[in-house]
Amino acid sequence: MYKPLLYKRAAKYYQGLDPKKSQRINQAIAKIIENPLEGPHVKKLRGSYEGKYRYAVGNLRIVYEVDLDKQVVLIEAIGPRGDIYK
Repeated sequence: MYKPLLYKRAAKYYQGLDPKKSQRINQAIAKIIENPLEGPHVKKLRGSYEGKYRYAVGNLRIVYEVDLDKQVVLIEAIGPRGDIYK
């Protein structure tokens, strides 16, 4: 099991979510920390996001990095699909 760490940008967005969306994000993070590299909603990113992954939660995306040595998932950003990669 990996340990999740939220960057400031991700934490700020998370705090502004309504309870229903925050519950969905909590469930997604629970799945990410079980197996961050594989799954039906996980995709390895390319280009300027090389080495990062995204997890799709409906219209929202969670962008994160995985530190295999320290067993940590660094959640960089949470946001809507159209805005997350800007």
